[in-house]
Amino acid sequence: MNLLKKVAVSISTLAMVSVAFVASPAALNAASPGEVYSTSDGTVWFITKDMQKRPFTSAGAFNSYGFLSFSQVKAADASVEALPTGSFIAPADGRIFCATETKGSDVAGECSLVTGGMKAAFTSAAVFTGRGYSFDRAAYGDSSFLSKTTDISNTTDAHRMGVLVNNGGTVQMVVSGGLWGIPSIDVFNSWGYSFADVVPANSADTAMSQIGVIPGRMAGELVPTGVTGGGDETPSDCNVDGDSGDITLTDLSTYSVESVGEGEDDVPVYSFDIEADDSSDLLIRSIKVELAQQTAADSDRLDDYASEVSIWMNGEMVGSADADEFTENNDVYTKSISLDDCTIVDAGDEVEFVIAVSALNNLDSGDIDSDDWQVGVSQVRYEDGDGVVSTETSTLDVADDTLDDALEEAFEFEDFAGAADIDVKVALSDNDDVNDAHVVDIDDTEDTKDVEVLSFTIEAGGDSDITVKEIPATITTTGETDEAVLLTRASLWMDGDRLASDTVPTGGAVVFEDLDIAIDAEEEVELVITVDIQDTTGAADNGDTVQVSVTSANADAMDIEDEAGDDVVAADISGAAVGDTHAVYDAGIMATFVEASAVRTFTADATGEDDQGTYTIVFDVTAFDGDMYIDDDCEDDNGTDAAGQGTVFDVNSTAGTPTGGGTCLVDAAGSESGDTANSWEVKEGETRRFTFTVTLTADSTPTDGNHQVILESINWDNEAGGVDSTPDFFYNFNMDDFETPYLFLNGIG
Repeated sequence: MNLLKKVAVSISTLAMVSVAFVASPAALNAASPGEVYSTSDGTVWFITKDMQKRPFTSAGAFNSYGFLSFSQVKAADASVEALPTGSFIAPADGRIFCATETKGSDVAGECSLVTGGMKAAFTSAAVFTGRGYSFDRAAYGDSSFLSKTTDISNTTDAHRMGVLVNNGGTVQMVVSGGLWGIPSIDVFNSWGYSFADVVPANSADTAMSQIGVIPGRMAGELVPTGVTGGGDETPSDCNVDGDSGDITLTDLSTYSVESVGEGEDDVPVYSFDIEADDSSDLLIRSIKVELAQQTAADSDRLDDYASEVSIWMNGEMVGSADADEFTENNDVYTKSISLDDCTIVDAGDEVEFVIAVSALNNLDSGDIDSDDWQVGVSQVRYEDGDGVVSTETSTLDVADDTLDDALEEAFEFEDFAGAADIDVKVALSDNDDVNDAHVVDIDDTEDTKDVEVLSFTIEAGGDSDITVKEIPATITTTGETDEAVLLTRASLWMDGDRLASDTVPTGGAVVFEDLDIAIDAEEEVELVITVDIQDTTGAADNGDTVQVSVTSANADAMDIEDEAGDDVVAADISGAAVGDTHAVYDAGIMATFVEASAVRTFTADATGEDDQGTYTIVFDVTAFDGDMYIDDDCEDDNGTDAAGQGTVFDVNSTAGTPTGGGTCLVDAAGSESGDTANSWEVKEGETRRFTFTVTLTADSTPTDGNHQVILESINWDNEAGGVDSTPDFFYNFNMDDFETPYLFLNGIG
């Protein structure tokens, strides 16, 4: 059940919808950091400060950066197109997006916070508003391409990364390990922030320390990098307190033989601790990094593999150097990388530092394939409170493929691209008849064959054709939880042809093999998975469910080749196709949403009065394999489905608790001979229209608020109401649309 539904259909749904941007100027424009350009294919690019062009995932992602507007988009010239391509730009952290349909990782009506480049869903409207967010600031649309992280389920945990909080009058950003302060309104405005997006800090937020400040945005920057070590001070006040001080370096085993794939940025490959003694804070001025390639047959040039080496403290970059800045001596590449002026380890503290590597976008697969490298730290220069600059050294032999207790570790570069730029995407198709939750009519004595349960697409992004050899799928059942008992076989189809089938095992992991599905570059194919379901005389019971998914989590099991015959690796496979849950019945009903409304039917204008609203949901019910009976009662949600409960509904409120839930009504169109005082009859093979109505009165506390009514289940039975006055079954599938708009009710009291 979706606990948080979309708020109002009138709000723009531009948010995440992929569109082609068109630049207005006719003249072509040369590349410049911080500018945005449109190329002839409609893609909009942002130019970073290191002169990469990075594409936006959508118009919603573009709009989430407050310092950007479509009026800035220029037509690109050849200098823009010649720039190296960086990763996609996801929506900015701290923004709220609400899904308008169930697709991929989206659940219709579910609102989420973008944090760490992923989305965290709110589990209820009360949690959403209780954490200080406003539905007025949410954007609506498609966010299905974003991965999900853990839900936000309470109001007491600290806010997530990227959120702006008001901490006693000071605006700060929540980051990993603490808070970043914003020192001035000019800095605030430079990042395009809005005070409408600042939420009150809770006790968990205020318990965190300020570990840095955000400097003003510079051309080419998308997200801020806080200046660490300053505490509550501004960047110019990064003082080193104490007198004579010393450090201790400790090797860590956090990373071990990490893989740095083609085009990947800032991949951690080695970490170590710097500990300051109790006498003084220490300003870390520079760290000397050494690297050496271990495969004699391949290139040993660092700049054949890497674009940049960076150093991180407390999760923030404090220094970096381009690969071509390293000095080579006997195939060992060395560089003393200067660090930010506020890279400070406080007296008595121990801080983790990380060495990270960014790979080139065009690794040569002929010369570079899973090449091992050694990386180490041979010097750390630091300044103590007396102003004395010292050097701590470590003896390394990174040219030797033997790791010892020195400050060094191994990692490898991998050519993830194969013959060309590969980007395989798995997604749900737009075949709602298959993917939307529905009731499957099965037989009571014979197995039901080839029931369509998932329709999905595979797209060959990039510029290489691909051939799909194997596709894994995961089947999950409930009621009968052993998939091998409820289901006999699963099959894969394309264009009406069965490509492969597999026996469904316990656990539901099936693999469709020997496929040879050819997909041209920039093209996609649509595939359908069917299952054979046991009869109810055998293993199936009414109400058992089936769900099928093909996701990038299964990418390691996929067998896909590019046009050069190389395997497409898991890192180049993304997306998910997760079908809705389908229920099986040998006789029952199927409900279809028709329309819904919310209308103010009384306007309070005097003391003692409160607004009233009438909420209406119209739906059709079709009966199959017998006459069916719909309970004519209705009830506000009591947390359980109980026989005879009738149509169950719930009220979502942004504030206040409206009254009147007990005055609901379920009415049916026309009349049937089987109608009774307890139920409405729907004859076998026929469809009957039902209207659910409830009138709500504003909270008399008084509390003004927006309110919405949703249907959760429909109580039905296969016995007439005169025989069974308490129907036993509940229809609760494909009901995401069974909801009214929100309606604002004013309580005068």
